[in-house]
Amino acid sequence: MTEMEMIRIVPAAAGAAGMILFLMPAVVSGIINIGNVTGFCLSAVLFFYGVFRGRIHLFLQAAWSHGGIPGRAALIFVCLAAACIAVTALLLTFLMIGYALRRPAEDADVIILGCEVKGDRPSRILIRRMDTAIAWLQKHPDARCVLSGGKGGTEMISEAECMYRYMTARGIGPERLLKEDRSVSTRENLLFSVDLLEKEGGAPREIAIVTSEFHEARAGLIAKKLGLHAGAVTAITPLWLLPTFYVRELYGLLYQIFL
Repeated sequence: MTEMEMIRIVPAAAGAAGMILFLMPAVVSGIINIGNVTGFCLSAVLFFYGVFRGRIHLFLQAAWSHGGIPGRAALIFVCLAAACIAVTALLLTFLMIGYALRRPAEDADVIILGCEVKGDRPSRILIRRMDTAIAWLQKHPDARCVLSGGKGGTEMISEAECMYRYMTARGIGPERLLKEDRSVSTRENLLFSVDLLEKEGGAPREIAIVTSEFHEARAGLIAKKLGLHAGAVTAITPLWLLPTFYVRELYGLLYQIFL
């Protein structure tokens, strides 16, 4: 295989792999959101670039050489926009990693942020969050734990109730669990959970936020705005779901930062 063939095949193969990866959540679990739509479209662009690389380069050369000032300005604008998007995504990724690595105090109270419930059964991501919380609670027998999440349109029970059933069935004493079943957003998760902790024994000095790695930064930023001292107890997302939710969270973080 020649070097030119490699240059063409590598982006095409990477694009095809990306399309499959972002399509999997939709096919396997019916998950369709801005994350896998964006990822699929970008992967498709990469795939078609690899397949039609020669023609695309000829078109770009013609636009630069014969398009005059408008053609060159358009190409420069596209390049600058792509660079800005890439740099922004990189900075937000570092922010996600930084918040996910923040450790809470050993005596911190725990808040589990809810996630989709399918009927009355937890989603894969919610199971990962609950299993992570169970491990933390077993190591910290004095910690209080708030199960935070209301009831969505297609959910038969609240996310808090779903978590309660799952965790008590796995040995966590019901007296340690507080159900917060009104919230429908991350901000409400934290705000209502802290209110509940205050009513049930005093304001927490610090909270341990149990959520997925991609979500810790946004939750941490909201906690900071609410004046809370928070650390992360990070649940690991299944690898085949992570790209979809990572890309979706980039949008969520941008919204939170500029809110």
